[in-house]
Amino acid sequence: MRPSPAGRASPEAGRVVSGGCHPVAMISQKLAVRYLADEMEGCPVPMTPESFRIKRWAEHDYVFFGHVPVRAYKHANRWRFSEPDVRGAVRTIAALPWDPEDLIDPRLDAHGKSDPLATTHSGWRTEIQNMIRRAAATEREEKGCRCGPLYCQQEETDWGLPCSLTPDALLQRCSSYTMACTLPVPTLVWVDDTWLIPRTLVYILDQQQEAESKLKAAAQQCSGCGAHSTDPTWRAPSTTGWKVLCPACTAAKLRSYRQELKGVAYARVRERGPRAEDFLCAVCETPRPATNWDHCHQHELIRGPLCGSCNTAEGQGKEFLARKGSVQHLLRCDGCRTQRTFPLHHRLAALRLYLHRKLGAQGCDWLIHMCVNINETGEGGYDCTVRCPGQGTSGSRGLRLTAAEAEHILSLMLEDGEGAKSS
Repeated sequence: MRPSPAGRASPEAGRVVSGGCHPVAMISQKLAVRYLADEMEGCPVPMTPESFRIKRWAEHDYVFFGHVPVRAYKHANRWRFSEPDVRGAVRTIAALPWDPEDLIDPRLDAHGKSDPLATTHSGWRTEIQNMIRRAAATEREEKGCRCGPLYCQQEETDWGLPCSLTPDALLQRCSSYTMACTLPVPTLVWVDDTWLIPRTLVYILDQQQEAESKLKAAAQQCSGCGAHSTDPTWRAPSTTGWKVLCPACTAAKLRSYRQELKGVAYARVRERGPRAEDFLCAVCETPRPATNWDHCHQHELIRGPLCGSCNTAEGQGKEFLARKGSVQHLLRCDGCRTQRTFPLHHRLAALRLYLHRKLGAQGCDWLIHMCVNINETGEGGYDCTVRCPGQGTSGSRGLRLTAAEAEHILSLMLEDGEGAKSS
């Protein structure tokens, strides 16, 4: 590790806050990354200091560097960190033993015991498995598959090597994939019929997963009535951190959106309109504070106020339509409703949702884009595969939609949305 420069202070590190009996130097996120990189020099543990950043819609006030939580503080709408906390996190990681050849089965913990969390649908193990499956799917899309043009029939095991994917291809595609500022993919080793991972990295990720679970489970107090809950939806961002409001207090303090801005251009609202923060989210059934004015990017018209979670989901386009009331919300754009069309980035999502409802496993609670794969053909149609995790090849369904069939499905989804809107 590089020793800290003596006698020099960054202008970004000038602000202090009270930390017990002594003031603590606070640094920006950018400077925290620089300090992490300096302290990590010469450390063999595969870490990425540049990935150290607070999530936009985090469920707690900590950023993990490996398994070490570092508290974040918000002032004047900017997140800052305690310099001693940042340096302490790096030194904790650097003190760990690292042997890239001390490999273990990822279904075991760092002590070689079976991990009960290894078979759940959450956690770092599932995240790596999903990443491997996505890489394999991309390989098949680009290079084809011996199992056939529509879908792969090879059975996938939890830690197997999916059809069309090689260890070198995984490394090439996913070497920069990060988890809690670690780089797991370059450390994976394919042996016989499974992946192996360094013991120290298993320890880091297991400890991080346990610590984050505890942070998410910690009760928070409503700033309005004082009620306590572990529900993360009570949290909403503010210029000084997070404000915590229960649904009852949220509904009492904020306005319901009644399409006051129907047909109004987003540019006008952005310049002179009301604040989205004064409204409830127009999609969430449970009252949540809105954070953004959502608008149609094709027609530039306001659709309504959304909370951070809904606004992010709408922008990504993959899972937003799975939320109740989402189609009705999209149709608040006069242009989309008049033209009877979905925004472009929701068209594939609407097809996936329809196929999952018709052909997916009953009661499947996986993300829809993980169950339904759609590729456009040269004729304007789509090659589709529907396979929910756990179904195996026997439950896999492959079909080809013509352009006309796809448009018919989209029309049905719009009609469902309009029907729900008028009911």
